[in-house]
Amino acid sequence: MRSIGSALNLLLVSPLYFVWTVVALDLAQTPCTTLVQGKFFGYFSSFAVFPLNSSLCSWIIQNPDPRRYTLYMKILKPSGVCDHQHIRTYQFDSFLESTRTYLGMESFDDVLKLCDGSTRFAFLQSNKQFLQMKQTAPPGVDTWPMRWKPTKAQERDFSVEYLVVGNRNPSKAACQMLCKWLDACLAISSSSHPCGIMQTPCSCSGGEVLDQASEILGFTRKKEDCYKDGIYLENCVSSPKDSNGAEFLGGWNSWSAWGDCTKDCGGGLQTRMRSCKPLPNEGLACEGVLEEGRLCNRKACNTNGRYNSRSQSLRSTDNRKREDPDELQHYGYPAPQIGDPAAEEWSPWSVCSTTCGEGWQTRTRFCVSSSYSTQCSGPLREQRQCNNSAVCPVHGTWDEWSPWSLCSSTCGRGYRDRTRTCKPPQFGGNPCEGPEKQTKFCNIALCPVDGNWNEWSSWSSCSASCSNGTQQRTRECNGPSYGGAECQGHWVETRDCFLRQCPVDGKWQAWGVWGSCTATCGGGTQRRDRVCYGPFFGGETCQGPKEEYKQCNDRRCPEPHEICDEESLGPVVWKETPAGDAAAVRCPRNATGLILRRCILDEEGIAYWEPPTYIKCVSIDYRNIQMMTREHLAKAQRGLMGDGLSDVLQNLVEISQDGTSYSGDLLSTMDVLRNMTEIFRRAYHSPTSGDVQNFVQIISNILSEENREKWEEAQLIGPNAKELFRLVEDFIDVIGFRMKDFRDSYQVTDNLVLGIHKLPANAATDITFPMKGWRGMVDWAKNSEDKVTVSKSILSSGLSVSDDSSVFVVGTVLYRNVGNILSLQR
Repeated sequence: MRSIGSALNLLLVSPLYFVWTVVALDLAQTPCTTLVQGKFFGYFSSFAVFPLNSSLCSWIIQNPDPRRYTLYMKILKPSGVCDHQHIRTYQFDSFLESTRTYLGMESFDDVLKLCDGSTRFAFLQSNKQFLQMKQTAPPGVDTWPMRWKPTKAQERDFSVEYLVVGNRNPSKAACQMLCKWLDACLAISSSSHPCGIMQTPCSCSGGEVLDQASEILGFTRKKEDCYKDGIYLENCVSSPKDSNGAEFLGGWNSWSAWGDCTKDCGGGLQTRMRSCKPLPNEGLACEGVLEEGRLCNRKACNTNGRYNSRSQSLRSTDNRKREDPDELQHYGYPAPQIGDPAAEEWSPWSVCSTTCGEGWQTRTRFCVSSSYSTQCSGPLREQRQCNNSAVCPVHGTWDEWSPWSLCSSTCGRGYRDRTRTCKPPQFGGNPCEGPEKQTKFCNIALCPVDGNWNEWSSWSSCSASCSNGTQQRTRECNGPSYGGAECQGHWVETRDCFLRQCPVDGKWQAWGVWGSCTATCGGGTQRRDRVCYGPFFGGETCQGPKEEYKQCNDRRCPEPHEICDEESLGPVVWKETPAGDAAAVRCPRNATGLILRRCILDEEGIAYWEPPTYIKCVSIDYRNIQMMTREHLAKAQRGLMGDGLSDVLQNLVEISQDGTSYSGDLLSTMDVLRNMTEIFRRAYHSPTSGDVQNFVQIISNILSEENREKWEEAQLIGPNAKELFRLVEDFIDVIGFRMKDFRDSYQVTDNLVLGIHKLPANAATDITFPMKGWRGMVDWAKNSEDKVTVSKSILSSGLSVSDDSSVFVVGTVLYRNVGNILSLQR
C-alpha cells in the first residue's frame, strides 16, 4: 500500500508539518461531508469544517485497515459556550455504499464530552474503520441555516489532531507524539474524565504518570536507552554540553565566565559560579559546588611569603564537615606546606549554604611569598557548621497508586479507576500536584446489539415508462451484532406509480364528404378533408395529407331549364343549382351539420327541387354524448377505466324519450350504442343491471312511431334492420358471457322484449320465450303469436356430459314494430 508508506516516511522526516487531503464523498447523505483517507496524521479547526450558519456538515476519517492500525485523536475543547452548534460523534465498523448503511455504529460522546469545559483536552482511541463528527441543528431550531446571534467566535472553536499508528513497528515520531498524549491523558483522568487511551503499541517512559502507565498498560521500560522529555527515542542525540564540553548535571545551569585574577604576581585566584535549578515537584538541592576557583599570576613577588585573605570566599553545598587539603587540587591549588608559622589573614566566613536547616560556612586564605623557596604552612580553607533557625519546608508527596479496580461493566465500554493518598506538606511545603483519582476505559466483552432498520432507500424508478407501474424501496438491517435479535418487519415496500399517460399516435378519421365543385359544369374540382384524432400525450402526428382533391362536373353546362332556381324557405335560402347536384345549408342552431337538397330533372327534362333531407344534422345534445362515448372508448383501448359510463347511458335515455329532432340523431345514437358495446366487451368495466336496462330502453326509444319519418330518411345512407339486429346480437353476446352465474335476465319495454339465458352445456333445459309470469309483461307481447322454443337437445348436441367448462348464451328478442319502420332489403 504505497500511500501508507509515503505517509509514514513523511511523519519520520518532518513530524511538525501536517499535510492532509479531503475528498468530497457523501457517506452520510449530508449537505457537506469531509472524508479524510490515506493520511496518518493531521489537524483541523471546527470553523473550517463546521462553519456557522451553514448547512449540516460532517467530518469523517477512515482507518485504512483496523486490523493493522489504531486511530488516536486529541481534541482541544472550546473555551466558551459551545451550544451554538451541536456536534455528535460516532464510530462504526464499516459503511455499505450500495445501501448507504453504517454497520456497528456507536457514539463516543461520553469520551469526548465536547461541551464539558472542566478539562481543555479529550483523548480517544478507536479500532473501528470510520470516525465521524456530525453537525446537527440545536433544539428549537426548525429551519436551516440557523439564525442565532453568535458570540465570540474564538471562544467556540475547537481543534482536533489525529494519528493513525501501526499496531506493529510503529514509527518513532508517531510514538513520540502518542506518548505525550498518553501522559496528558492519564494526568487529567479522574472519575468524571476517564482516559480515552486504553493501550498503545509504543514504549513510553519518564515521569511519575508514565511510570505508572508502563505498569498498567504493559509498556517495556528501556532504562539503558536514551530518553528525552519523558519520551523514549532510538538513535537520539546526547545530552546538551556546556562551553567546555562538560555534560550538564541534573539541575545545574551553565557556569559563568572566569572572573579577574586577585593578584598581579605571587599567585592570585580566579572564580566562576553557577546557579542551581531545583528538581520539579521535589525542591531538592543540586549535587556539587556552587563556585570553583583556580590559581593565576603565579610569578614571584619581592616580599616574603605569608597568608593573605582573599577577597572572595568559596562556597560549597557538600555535606562533608571538613575538607581534605588534597581537595584543593580540585580547584587548581597546590597542596599547602605545613610548618611555617607565617602571619595568617583569613577571609570573612561565607553565608550559610542553606536558608533553612543545617548548612556550612567556609573561609579561605592564600600564601604570598617572595620566592618559591619560602612556603606558607597551615590549611588554605576552613569550614564550620551553621545551624539556621528556620525549619525547611516539606513538600507533600504521593503514596503509591492503588491497584486498578474491576471494570464497571460486564460488556461494552466500562470504567476502571485507582486512587492514591497525598502525604500532607509540612512547614509551608507545596501540596501534591496531579490527580488523586485516575479513571480509564475498559472493554470486557461486546454487548449484544439488536438489529435495527436503517432509513428507507429512495423509491425506485417506476416499472413502466407510462401508464400504471410500481415502485419499490428497501431498507437494510443494521446488525444484529454479537448475538442480538433480528430486525422485525418487512425489508421491501411497493407502491403504485403513474408517471404520465402513454403516448398515443394520431389516427386519421374517415374522409369527410366531398365539397361542392368549384364549377357547376364544364369541369371543376372538389375537396374533401379528414380529421386527425390525436396525437395524445406526446404521440406521433398523423402522416399524410389532410385534404385531397378530384375533378368534377366535367359534363357540359346545363341549359337554363336544367337549373333549379334560387328558392327561399323561411330563413333558409337555396341557391341556384344545376340538375343532378345537391345544395347544402347549415343546420338550425340546435344542431350541427348540413341540410341537403337535390335538384333533379322531371320526365320532361325540367329541373325541380326535391324536399330537403336532415340526415347530416345532429342535435347538440346527441353530438355531445357521441363525443363523450368516443373518449371513453379511447381510454378503454389503452387499458384505462373511465368514470361516468353509466351517466352517459342515462342521459341518452332521457333525451331520446321524446323522440329525435333529425334523422342524423338516429345515426348518432347507433354510433353511441356500438361504442358502448365495445367498452363493455373489455374487462376494465363491468356493466351493471342499470346499464343493461338503459341500453335496451334506448333501442326501444329510437324504434318509437315518432321516429318513423326520420328512419325513412336515415335509411337512405344509414342503418337498416339488419344492422340493428347485429348491434343487439353483439350486446347480448357481451352481457351474457360477463354474467357471473347461471341465470336468466329479461328486459321489457314498449317496443321490444329481450331475454338473455346463460346455461351450462351439460345441464341445458328447454327455453320458451317469452316465459309466462315475467313481471311487467306488456299486452302486445303476451298476445303475440311470435313465440320461440329452444330444445335442450339442440343445445347439448355433440357435447360430452362430463364437459363442465362449456356454456351456452342464448338471446331472444321480440320487436313490436321493427318491420314497419326499418327495411330489410338494404
